[in-house]
Amino acid sequence: MTHFLLFNMALKPDNSLIEGTLALTYPDGSIIRYLATSGCTQWQQPGDEWVRGKGPIPAGNYEIPTSPYWLETRGIEGDFFHITPDPVVSDKGVRAELGIHYDANMPGSAGCIVLRNRDGWEKFCDRMKAIAKLGIKELPLTVNYSGN
Repeated sequence: MTHFLLFNMALKPDNSLIEGTLALTYPDGSIIRYLATSGCTQWQQPGDEWVRGKGPIPAGNYEIPTSPYWLETRGIEGDFFHITPDPVVSDKGVRAELGIHYDANMPGSAGCIVLRNRDGWEKFCDRMKAIAKLGIKELPLTVNYSGN
């Protein structure tokens, strides 16, 4: 078994921000979960994954680097783990420039996976740094939704 990430959230019509979890699984099977979300309030229902700038990241399999880079972009304003492939293309649309970052501005995201509390975000970054020191350059990320 290797390190991997799983983002899971329910997609449904709702007037409030829907939260899910980002789970980091270690080779020994231990799991650390973080409060996370993707998409904007009222844009987190089935089919919204292809709405640019509002909907959540499309379900699927991705890779993320264990080392982030810094972005000054409003809403990110800090470390950014860039998700690949980029762009994500289907017959339903195109999504690009997605990543994992702290939910720094308005609650929710334009499609990225955002961690909702500062303490969790800092611990996630520390754990990713420790994994990078093991020589691991990227981790698999799976995005799953219930309610689809």
